[in-house]
Amino acid sequence: MKIAILGHGVFGSAMASRLALKGHIILKNVVKDSDIILVSVPSYAVSGVLISHKSEIISTQKIVICSKGFDKSGELFSTVLEKEFPNNDIYFLYGPTLADELRNGVFSVMVLAGGKGKEKLKKEIESDNLYIQLSDDVIGVQVGSALKNTVGIFVGLVEGAGYGENTQGFVYSMGLQKIQKIGVYMGARPETFLGFTCAGDLFLRSRSRILGVEIGKGRTFEEVSKEMTYPKEGISSLKNILKNEGNIDIDLQFFQIIHEVVFEGLPVKDAVVKLANIIE
Repeated sequence: MKIAILGHGVFGSAMASRLALKGHIILKNVVKDSDIILVSVPSYAVSGVLISHKSEIISTQKIVICSKGFDKSGELFSTVLEKEFPNNDIYFLYGPTLADELRNGVFSVMVLAGGKGKEKLKKEIESDNLYIQLSDDVIGVQVGSALKNTVGIFVGLVEGAGYGENTQGFVYSMGLQKIQKIGVYMGARPETFLGFTCAGDLFLRSRSRILGVEIGKGRTFEEVSKEMTYPKEGISSLKNILKNEGNIDIDLQFFQIIHEVVFEGLPVKDAVVKLANIIE
């Protein structure tokens, strides 16, 4: 098969190498004549990149989103893309997969969410040491994979500030609860958030967590950002979920506290106390 990959950052390149080993022809940032379009650009660019290729995309091409986050509008990718590409099958491929390990063939599991045709698509992606679980909870995998990056920042903040695993476990667990509540409110199934795309991915020492660690040490977001060239997906998701304050009947104080530390100078020790005071 011909697979177009839009976005050749660390993850897009890792997927390209795995798919090439399986025998697929990889097209970099070219969608014409491809069977599958795999999108791995920063979350804010997903809809824009696909729309820029709209005249070349035909209904038989399957679109697979690997970017984690929300659309730049604050909506789910599925909401935006189903309007723009109503005749295409759209899927979401997420999981606890660090790019270097994926590229090096370390045993990994990902989740492919979508409607009809995902069983066949699974066979085209799955390979030695890369296993695919199928899901039809499109909302759940999107919400979980987006907000786990934001919770990962908070876990990193307490680690960087010198707190131990007890505190990190507290933040991890409470963040997971908050993600689940938001997802269920939006129509997801609660068990999805205990799976690979949320709880599993949150376990990883991701780039979002490393960002939090550096800020937790007392550095500013601006200082750390200058050294980190990759997209700050956890920050994008933080800003997008806070855009929904007042639109959803869920308390977003967990995420407000992260914003206060990263952008308003709230000390991490005060953030931990504030978080403890909203335990339900």
